[in-house]
Amino acid sequence: MKRYLSIFMMSLLSMTTFFAYAENEKEQNDFFVIYGKIIDVDTRTPLYFASISLDGTNIANVTNSEGFFSLKLPLDISGERIITTSYLGYLSTTLRVSDFRGSSDSKPLVISMKAVPLSLDPATIRAYDARSLFYEAFSKVKQNYPQKDVGMTAFYREMVKKGSSRYLSLNEAIIDIEKAAYKDFSSMDKAAVYKGRGSINYNSSDTLFIHYQGGIMSSLYVDLVKRPFAGVYYDSIDYYYNFKMGQTTVIDGKLFYVIEFDQKTDDPEASILYRGRMFIESESLAIGRIEFAMNVEGRKDAASIFVPKKPANLRVDVEQATYIVNFKEYDGLWYYDYARLEVKFSTRRKHAIFRNYYSVLSEMAVTDHKRGDFKIDPAKRVRYKDMLSEKVKDFQDDDFWENYNIIEPDASIDAIIRRIIRQLSRRENT
Repeated sequence: MKRYLSIFMMSLLSMTTFFAYAENEKEQNDFFVIYGKIIDVDTRTPLYFASISLDGTNIANVTNSEGFFSLKLPLDISGERIITTSYLGYLSTTLRVSDFRGSSDSKPLVISMKAVPLSLDPATIRAYDARSLFYEAFSKVKQNYPQKDVGMTAFYREMVKKGSSRYLSLNEAIIDIEKAAYKDFSSMDKAAVYKGRGSINYNSSDTLFIHYQGGIMSSLYVDLVKRPFAGVYYDSIDYYYNFKMGQTTVIDGKLFYVIEFDQKTDDPEASILYRGRMFIESESLAIGRIEFAMNVEGRKDAASIFVPKKPANLRVDVEQATYIVNFKEYDGLWYYDYARLEVKFSTRRKHAIFRNYYSVLSEMAVTDHKRGDFKIDPAKRVRYKDMLSEKVKDFQDDDFWENYNIIEPDASIDAIIRRIIRQLSRRENT
C-alpha cells in the first residue's frame, strides 16, 4: 500500500505542497560536496541568502537562514578553481576549492565578509525610524506598482531533494502570468503553463511518496507587497511585529534602506510567524526586495502547520522555510521579477534511530512583459492543487527546448534562461 506525506509550502497563503520520494534510489558518486558558513566579519552574525558560485560555471547556491551552504562539484575539478561569495552591501570574497578541504556538514568552512562602506551625500539619507518607513513604503504602493493587470512570461522550476545531493523530482516550465493590479487584496494573480518537462526518480517498490503541489501559485503568492504582510493583515501588523533599521545598501546603483522585522513575542506557544528584511529604494520608497523566513526553528508544533497528512508511524519536523521576492523597475514602476521558496524538513519512522532530510525548492523568474491586454484562458489556468509533475507531460515539446535538452538542477536560473532566450524570443515574435 502506498503512503503519502503532504506538506504546506506557505501555510499563511493557503498554498499546499505534496511530495513523492524513493528511499531506495542509489546515490550518485561522480561529485563531491563542499560546505561553508558565511558571517559578517564584525558582528559574527550569519548572512542568509548570500550567493556562492564556482567561477566560470553555472554551479551556484545560496546560504540558508543560518548562513550555511553546500555546493556540489565534479570530482575532476581542480583545487585551484575559484569559489566566489557575494552578498548585497558586502565585499565579495574569493577562495580556492582546496580551501574547503576537510569541510563537512558538521564542520563547514567559516567565511567572513565585510560590509561595503558607503560614501553618500548626507542630504540623500532621510531620518526614518523603521516603523514609519515601513508604513510610508506601503502607503506609496499605488504610485510605485502597476495599477492595471500586466501580462508576463516566466521561467519556473521546482525540485525535491533528499539529503545534499539526491534529486528526486525535477520539473521546469515556461509560464504565462496575468499579474493582478496592486489595488487591493481581492484581485488574484493567474497563471498557465505554456511548455513544460520534468522527471520523477522513485522506486516503484517504495511505500512512501512525496508530491509537490501548488508550487507555481506559491511563487506568485510570496508577493507580500500585494498580499497580507507576513501572515497578518495590514491593520494588525503593529500587534504582531517589531521593526528596526538595518544597514543601508546599494543594489544596481540605487540606494536602499533596509528594515528588519520579527514577530514580537518569544512565547513558545505563540503562533509561528516570520522574520526577515525589506529593501526600500531611497527616492521612491518602493519595496524592491523582501527576504523572509518562517520561525519554525525549535518549534515542534511547526509540523502541525506544514503537514496536514502523513503516515501514522512517521514523525516530520520542519527544519527551515525561507522565501525571497524581488521586484524590478521599468519606466518608474516596480514589477514582480523573481521568487524563490525553500522548505527543509526531516522525517523519522517510529523506533528508527536515524532521520532522513529533504528539501523542496522552487524558483520563478520573469523573462518578459507582454504588450497590451493579456488574459489567461480560464480553462488553462493553474489551480492551487495542481501538481506540475503531473501536468508537464501535457506540455512536453522537445523541439522547444532544442539544445537545452538536459534539466540542470545545479545551474543558476539566470544561466538556464540565457540558454533558452532564443526560444522565448521566437515565441514572442509569433
